[in-house]
Amino acid sequence: MIKRLLVIALLAYLFFLLEFVLYDALGVWGKPELILLLVIFWGLYSGIRYSIAAAILGGLLKDTLSILPFGTYLFVLLAAAYLTTLARRNLYQPGSPFSRWVVAFFVFIGAFCIEVMLYVMRHDVRLTELLINIFLPELVTTMVVVTFVFYRLRDVAMFLKL
Repeated sequence: MIKRLLVIALLAYLFFLLEFVLYDALGVWGKPELILLLVIFWGLYSGIRYSIAAAILGGLLKDTLSILPFGTYLFVLLAAAYLTTLARRNLYQPGSPFSRWVVAFFVFIGAFCIEVMLYVMRHDVRLTELLINIFLPELVTTMVVVTFVFYRLRDVAMFLKL
């Protein structure tokens, strides 16, 4: 259990850094939601307990450098962990890459909606600009890398016998 939590902490930190490097190098069209994919992977691979651990660690990392109120990303990622559990029970077919993609799609949509609702409570938002400039690029890049990231995370989990 300790070994798995240490691996989750290290992966959360690496994915956090990778999100910033990709955004800095490629802009908004090159920034997948890697920490969200980490939360989804652990929810599908090991269940809600480790998905919540990944959500807490990833949320705290993202909240440290965010302009949003502290705890926003923590809340969004915890909600994503619970959405992953719900999707795992109703949509997920073990061994099917397409069902992993579908789960990631619906959890991404849910997490984005929650994040937007939290942001709208304090700011004036133009929804069309939000959808075109933030939602669409993040959705496309996240869905492009989801299978690759899940296979690499599975390889890490199998190599370390988690």
